[in-house]
Amino acid sequence: MLCSGTIPLFNAPLLPHSMIRHFDKSRLIQSANAFQSKGNIERARRMFQRINELFPGDFDTIGQELVASLRVCNWQRYDYLQRALRDNFRHKGGFLIGEPVLASPYFGAADLLDISQRHAKNFSIRQDSPASTRPRRAIASGDKLRVGFLGSDFYNQATTHLMVGLIEEHDRSRFEYIAYDTRSTADDPMRQRIIKAFDRFHQVAHLDNASIAEMIESDAIDILLFLRNPTDSRVGVLALRPATVQIAYLYNPSGFGAPMVDFLIADPIVVPPELACNYSERIARLPFSYQPNDLQRPLPQPCPREEFGLPPDKFVLANLGSTFKITPPMFDAWCDILRRHSDSVLWLLEPAASGAENLRLEASLRGVDPARLFFSPIEAIGRHITRLACADLMLDTYPYGGHTGSSDALWAGLPVLTLMGETFASRVAASLLNAVGLSGLIAKTAEDYVAIAGRMIEDRRSLEAYRAHLRNRRESLPLFDIRSYSRDFEEMLMHVWLE
Repeated sequence: MLCSGTIPLFNAPLLPHSMIRHFDKSRLIQSANAFQSKGNIERARRMFQRINELFPGDFDTIGQELVASLRVCNWQRYDYLQRALRDNFRHKGGFLIGEPVLASPYFGAADLLDISQRHAKNFSIRQDSPASTRPRRAIASGDKLRVGFLGSDFYNQATTHLMVGLIEEHDRSRFEYIAYDTRSTADDPMRQRIIKAFDRFHQVAHLDNASIAEMIESDAIDILLFLRNPTDSRVGVLALRPATVQIAYLYNPSGFGAPMVDFLIADPIVVPPELACNYSERIARLPFSYQPNDLQRPLPQPCPREEFGLPPDKFVLANLGSTFKITPPMFDAWCDILRRHSDSVLWLLEPAASGAENLRLEASLRGVDPARLFFSPIEAIGRHITRLACADLMLDTYPYGGHTGSSDALWAGLPVLTLMGETFASRVAASLLNAVGLSGLIAKTAEDYVAIAGRMIEDRRSLEAYRAHLRNRRESLPLFDIRSYSRDFEEMLMHVWLE
């Protein structure tokens, strides 16, 4: 099963190919998982490849080989693995879910709907959970709408970095915001801040789903927002229907495929009316971007490029997002840009294990000097935003684009070039660009994407105008105006409640 998150792993040695036939498949899988647990992703990938060669047609191990391959950017069997998963799903009843599917160009929006619905049917707890039949209570004068937030990322994590300003700005005279935290985590300043922002904050990691549902029902929550994805075990809380209205928000850039989720929060770009048929949920739209942002996000600080190992005199094209989102066709486009513009370089996040070597090899195969690729590790948010300002243009991935990463870039004053498709995950950066007034950086074809990048490289005055626009209007642009966003968000909640 393709699934985001950590898979339980075991410890076993890697064996020569000649000896593998003497062991059963389950022990071989344990061996492959053992290498993953130790961070040796390349050896795990090779082991899964051997397993698939010896035991062809296994949907699960094909998926595991693909996930390992994506982590190290090894694309030797990319086309075969993607097609095998797609065809197994479409024609043989295969089951898959998770972020690697969102990043696959082999699955369209209709496939993702089928995937979510199939996952929902296989979910073990009350998959027949109906839409709520509870009558909506009247909100009397002076009464408050009670809104619950069920999630596990109430700490120094991307979801909280986006959402904390919204919670702080909510109208406490009309709304009561209550958190249900399903994760035990160490304390940090961001966690302290968001706990303080909620009207009530419940730590429920020690409770089972039924007990959490009972607490939510006892608190008389009117609207429950779920801040996780369909693979999270706490989906079982939604299946028990503790709230009158249940909504998917922010964390998962796709649908849930089940009646236990009534609405998906979106905007006119990520889910326009003509694409709403690809979601089982009703769409609750915000007027600008669905994504909130925090005005207290760190600002970029002056810093020379050399501090990040970058050449000072080159045009720096950057993508500092998860490298599993990089597809061979996307890398084709990036290398096309590099070939056309010899004074440009490409700056990427350091992949796992041998990933940097693999990407340098792929660049060489596409006629690009591998020395033009630069890599950097993950950084803390303040330093990350500072380094983003050192780049000239952010190149978004497709079909799973940068979400928090794109808003970080725009906040840092770095324009983002995106390729917009039909899925939610491929349209987020377009939504963000629209909300900062840079819709000219939204491409609809790979050819347009390459052409727009070329124009930005050749016309530095226009590019600098974009950067100045982002820097000078940072706090007043709709994407970053969290006060207006909060009012729009509350109006949307009331509209959903009164329907």
